[in-house]
Amino acid sequence: MKYTLFGCIVLLALTGFLLTGCDKDERAINMDVTEVKSFFGPADNSSIKLNPAGGEVVVFEWEQAKAADGSLVLYEVAFDQANGDFSKPFYTVVSDNKGVMNKLSLSHGDLNNIAKMGGSAFFEKKKFKWTVLSSKGTNVKQAASSRVIELERPGGFEVLPGNLYISGSATEGGADLANALKMRQVSPGVFEIYSKLKAGTYKFLDANTGTPKQYHVFDKDGIKAIGVNGETTFTGADKIMRVRLDFNNINASYLEVKEVKLWYCAGNEFWATLPYTSNGVWRKNAHTVNYTQMPWGFEERHKYMMVVNEGAGDKNLWLNSNFGDPAGQDGQYPSSVTYRTVNLTTNNGSQWDWGWKFDRTYLPQGAVADFWISLRGSEAAYTMNYQKP
Repeated sequence: MKYTLFGCIVLLALTGFLLTGCDKDERAINMDVTEVKSFFGPADNSSIKLNPAGGEVVVFEWEQAKAADGSLVLYEVAFDQANGDFSKPFYTVVSDNKGVMNKLSLSHGDLNNIAKMGGSAFFEKKKFKWTVLSSKGTNVKQAASSRVIELERPGGFEVLPGNLYISGSATEGGADLANALKMRQVSPGVFEIYSKLKAGTYKFLDANTGTPKQYHVFDKDGIKAIGVNGETTFTGADKIMRVRLDFNNINASYLEVKEVKLWYCAGNEFWATLPYTSNGVWRKNAHTVNYTQMPWGFEERHKYMMVVNEGAGDKNLWLNSNFGDPAGQDGQYPSSVTYRTVNLTTNNGSQWDWGWKFDRTYLPQGAVADFWISLRGSEAAYTMNYQKP
């Protein structure tokens, strides 16, 4: 009985200690944060003539705020009308590095969209206020001061096209409107296509029937801008290109695709180069599968790589899957479109990760198969695939 009583006393003492410790920890949490005291840039009453196609960046920067307990402070920049008081700012955005940095980098394209949200029309010059909000947890402090920035919007497109096609003597589809090649909409107002261009002219259309709206690309102060009702001329040798038009920023960009190769992970090597066929497809026919024997069996992981050039030298662009560690596909051929979808943004060149796995029951050691990459704008997704002839 004495042992039991002693155990109860110890348990009560420990419980009290833990509760007291929790109370102390809770009391130690301090949500106090100071407001931002001063701004570094842009200068008050700065006036900026926006040129979204140029890619220039404006940096908003301010003095750091301080948390009472020395922990991290997060920041947001708020924009309001020139006569506003920030009680209902029309736009707020976290600072660089997901709100951690005491600066915010905004491109002219970003500022053009902010001005549009603030009610500014094309070619209009309008003033806005901006300030900084510092926060810790739910405690938010607005800077005591604000600054004015004047933004002059360029011309643009009031209505963004919902579809876009490329047509003309320089294109694979030729000048017949019905054969115009569809471009992929990668985000609202942004379209791209992977295709061959040859000497001739081309244009962009919002439909492949009737009397569509027509656009073209032209050089404006060293920038490739988008215009209406014209054609663009392509000269020189044939090239496989990614052509991208951004109607939000009124500019275009070009990337040459010089090579597409099939990478086999276990061999740490490229199995084959895929020749370009047409309309955004690279295909290698009749390649013999030669797996590497591993302790767990024949290794099936693979992926693809592009060699591309935007004008500043060749670069590698890995065509990854959407899975860091892809699921096995034995018995699954043909795999789902979701599994086969190409990821063009991760660009991970590690030997083993972010690829796909072959179905080894369909494609055993020594099998002969065709392998291809399809980056067609007319299809539901960019995909890779393989098939026995």
